[in-house]
Amino acid sequence: MVSKGRHPKNPIANALAALDGERFEVVEVHKGHRWGVVSCRACGATTQVWSTPRVPEHNAQAIARFAHNHTH
Repeated sequence: MVSKGRHPKNPIANALAALDGERFEVVEVHKGHRWGVVSCRACGATTQVWSTPRVPEHNAQAIARFAHNHTH
């Protein structure tokens, strides 16, 4: 069992843990296949975090890419 606030897939959990808390907000949604949403506090852009991606590393890379592109 995974604790609340932690993603069940380790690569994604590590990518979420690496986000800067002052620039990004992670909200758990649990709607359908979606685990949550990462939003940029500066511009309001969001990206989805999936609960059961086929390749978790790809979703983790997408989160890191989102964070890199939103360094305002």
